[in-house]
Amino acid sequence: MRQRLSRLQLGLALLLLAAAPCWAEPALSEVVHACVLVEQGKQACEQQRASEAEQCLTEAARLRPQWCLPHQWLALVYQKADNKQAALQSYRQVQLVSLESSNSRRTNPSKYLDAALDCEALMAWLINKTRWEAGIQCVLPEPRLAQVARQHSMEMRDLHYFSHESPVSGRRTSVDRFENLFGFRPQLIAENVARRWGTGDFLTPEKMRETHHGFLQKTSHRRNVLMASVEQLGVGIAVDDEGNYWVTELLAKYQDE
Repeated sequence: MRQRLSRLQLGLALLLLAAAPCWAEPALSEVVHACVLVEQGKQACEQQRASEAEQCLTEAARLRPQWCLPHQWLALVYQKADNKQAALQSYRQVQLVSLESSNSRRTNPSKYLDAALDCEALMAWLINKTRWEAGIQCVLPEPRLAQVARQHSMEMRDLHYFSHESPVSGRRTSVDRFENLFGFRPQLIAENVARRWGTGDFLTPEKMRETHHGFLQKTSHRRNVLMASVEQLGVGIAVDDEGNYWVTELLAKYQDE
């Protein structure tokens, strides 16, 4: 299973690098080296040094393939370079982590699992594309937010409602739902929800673009997509056996706990 690498783990690894003797275990040295590469890649991405960022993050992902953080930052590197295919692959890896990390009993039909992951990745890419073209910084895809978003979409599907507010005690708002899963409250969180009904398979790139365009046509949803103060992004899609789907987008700001 892939793992989310926190800022705390990065800091501890850097301390280990400073303290480790020259005869340290190779496995420890590899972990520390991967952590350093992630931090260097992150800084290079923030400073628009795309080639250096890609090189560092790709090597970190090779050294520690179970880690999620290199893929989170690679998604932004490729996004800013307008390398759509590579960006979508990285976004999909983040979505896969969020799916593997979930302990929810709610799931998507097996025949739609891959399509749902692809569509979640595309929605994330479309959000950051809209932000980047508007001169606003891209936001980091975050598996925890994707997990919260997907669970809300699935709850709306299974309990037959459509709202930002859940009827389930303890999960009324997006802040409640996040805190319920992860034990702390984000500084800021904004939510967009959509649903699409019909017959046949609706999980297609064209339908995702229509859904994103629909968000941008509503002032409150567009304001959320373009909010400059958020730093993380999560998308979650639920689908039923007929191919109807529910989308939840979360944009937030919080520190790793």
